[in-house]
Amino acid sequence: MNATEAETIADQVQNMIVSLCGEQKPELIRRFMRFSLGLLSSAHGIETLREDEVTVATCIRSKLSERDAVEFDKLHSDLKDGPLKNRMSILIFLLNMGQPAEQMKDRIFSFPDMRLGLSPIASTSGQTSQTSCSPAQVVSVNTTETSSRGLLVNPSKIFNEECVSEDVLVQDLIYSFQSVEGKVLKLDSSYGFQIDSAAKINRSQRQAVSRLSELGYLHNIVRRGLERMSGANAGRVANSFVAALHKELSEYYRFVAVMQEEVNRSQNQMVMYGVTLSQLHYWTCDPFETLKWLASIVRACQGLKGGALASAVYNFSCHGDANVKNLVKRILESVCNPLYNMLMKWIADGELDDPYKEFFIQACADVSGDRMWHDKYQVKSSMLPSFISKAQAKKILGTGKSINFLREVCKDFTPWQGRHADMFGDSDEEYNVEVFFDMDPDGRLQTTMDTAYKETSTRVVEILTKQYHLMEHLQGIKSYLLLGQGHFIQHLMHLLGPELAKPSNSLYPHNISSILDTAIRATSAKLDDLDVQRRLDVRLLDPSENETGWDVFYLDYNVDGPIGTILEPCRQTYQTVFFALWRAKRMESILSGIWKRQTTSAKMFRRMPEVLPIQNHIHLITSSMVHLVHQMLYYFLFEVIECSWDTFAKQLVQATSLDDIIAAHNHFVDSVRHGTLLDEKSQKLMDHLRSVYYPIQDLQNHEETFLARATQEYEARLKTDDFAQPKKSGRTNKKDQEAVEREAAFSKYLNTFSRQLKLLSRTYQDRVKKFLLMLASAEDVSLQLLSVRLDFNEYYKSQDNRLVAPLTYQHRRQSDQTFFGCK
Repeated sequence: MNATEAETIADQVQNMIVSLCGEQKPELIRRFMRFSLGLLSSAHGIETLREDEVTVATCIRSKLSERDAVEFDKLHSDLKDGPLKNRMSILIFLLNMGQPAEQMKDRIFSFPDMRLGLSPIASTSGQTSQTSCSPAQVVSVNTTETSSRGLLVNPSKIFNEECVSEDVLVQDLIYSFQSVEGKVLKLDSSYGFQIDSAAKINRSQRQAVSRLSELGYLHNIVRRGLERMSGANAGRVANSFVAALHKELSEYYRFVAVMQEEVNRSQNQMVMYGVTLSQLHYWTCDPFETLKWLASIVRACQGLKGGALASAVYNFSCHGDANVKNLVKRILESVCNPLYNMLMKWIADGELDDPYKEFFIQACADVSGDRMWHDKYQVKSSMLPSFISKAQAKKILGTGKSINFLREVCKDFTPWQGRHADMFGDSDEEYNVEVFFDMDPDGRLQTTMDTAYKETSTRVVEILTKQYHLMEHLQGIKSYLLLGQGHFIQHLMHLLGPELAKPSNSLYPHNISSILDTAIRATSAKLDDLDVQRRLDVRLLDPSENETGWDVFYLDYNVDGPIGTILEPCRQTYQTVFFALWRAKRMESILSGIWKRQTTSAKMFRRMPEVLPIQNHIHLITSSMVHLVHQMLYYFLFEVIECSWDTFAKQLVQATSLDDIIAAHNHFVDSVRHGTLLDEKSQKLMDHLRSVYYPIQDLQNHEETFLARATQEYEARLKTDDFAQPKKSGRTNKKDQEAVEREAAFSKYLNTFSRQLKLLSRTYQDRVKKFLLMLASAEDVSLQLLSVRLDFNEYYKSQDNRLVAPLTYQHRRQSDQTFFGCK
């Protein structure tokens, strides 16, 4: 029997029931209709009563007219040829339908209390299994009963079966799909559904219900997760995520509504077959997969916001299933929309529209001025979406920073940034959210972002070099703080000598500033730009006990505005380098003074032969010290600073952004620190070099004392005109006696001073030897070469075999190439 025939039979049965019960009782009609169709489709009891079919047909024919009897025979013959197996039950049903109405109701439809309802037809695994009635059952419904095995049972159990019907289970499952409890399915503590223990369900149905109820559990996970993520302070990205999932759930609710409508239609229209568990399982395959992924996404996104939430969603896009990728893509588009809008505002206008701290660029409102570029804007790694690389994030950061730097620091308000806004707003089709998380390196969005970064960066470099004269200020720092203006430094040191020799607590900055102005006007420094001269200043550290002006004085270079952004962070380093170079320059000045005084006094003391050995010794020590100081200054000023400056100048020419300039400048400063032995690795070398300088200062003190004493003796002898040998002890002249005593005391002083000089020389040599050993064992080849140059005559090498091993040929060649390459 095909579907059309089944529909025709159902219509005829419905018409028959309406004629018996009336149209005013639709619920009763529906119940009788389902009972009748169940009875017609039953196959039980056929074998036992097959022999009575002729008798029943004869009984029916006897109640018909002759014409109707002929028609009945024709219909009965067609019924035999059809696929219907329970013909006997149909004939008995028709026979009883021919009884008077009241009698029929009393005998056949004496149902129990209709409030108990008509038990729906149950099915297992998609196979329909209806309750059956034999002819005897139909004739005497009140007294007979049947079982699934053909035994007679109470007919009331057709409507009140002990096992839960499949229709009830289907309806409960539909309720569970919406997180609603039903008659059988109850919510448990884990937001899932459990079958009520009092319900009697067979094993196959229990398995099917448990499997289908998992869809309700997934819906609960998604819904409760979204409830936790919703809120006034959740953020734009989280709200977009919640909205996207609600949109997906709307499709799911539409599917549930369609299923409910199908169930309702099967009940209201009294169709032959209702919605089964098998059908429900088939229908829920796709929604189950969707909710399974939605639940996984919600779990992964709990507690996240902004770019971190976008990263969590994006991780699900790397899937081979096209349906999953499309689902994630739809959610990701909604999630990334706020981030995309923030990005557009940032790279077009430098505006950070991020009230909930979701964007991967963060700002510190308390930072301004020189530190604006360095500290105000940073990439927040925790909010950086995984589909944006660190290099791309750096460019995005640099674009917005450049706009704000030009506007806030450079006071440049040219409307160039408006062009970017026009470019990004040209077409929604060309610039949509999808290209944001796609980030194709050759795509139009990426190309436009690169263009925006290049234009803003180029504008910053142009402002710095042309309007704020960056190179002139860098050259000024090199000339003054790094002692590149040698003539000026020498003259300044000469003028400052008397003032800096005073105790540090007796100095006044304005006195030193006036000396600085004098040095500028007296040297080629006066040719420098006036702005450079104006920024040159003197500073005095806080004085300490027993310190002189030499210990607290240093030159400073005042910077502010855009130039301060580059130079201000390195102010402390420049101060430290200046101290190191100034100290070496002072040692050179001290030795120059000793050399000059000894040269001048040599003619005067020519008539005092006992002084000549000491002068020669001082000359020898001074020569050794001069060589060391000259080599150190040459190493500091020319092999480091000059080489680093040449590299720095080339990098500045090639710089395309402020970050490039800052990076090049920082590299230059680091190279200078390393070359002047001021970095962490060279700390011990610098500390020991200071100890090498101490004997130079001691020599100055000794030499000045010696010169004063020798001059005093020279003048005393000059007054007495007595440069002969010491008088014999036999002479008793009082003046001669005083001369003898004076000369004896002077001779004793010379002996003592000679011993002091030898001790100083030995101390100095020991410290130099240790310094040479430290240089020779350094990893830096240039320091090894410096050790060789300091011991040019191999004097120390002959005293310590640890200095005998020379540099390898490869190291010497590498050092020479480095040295001459810098020159």
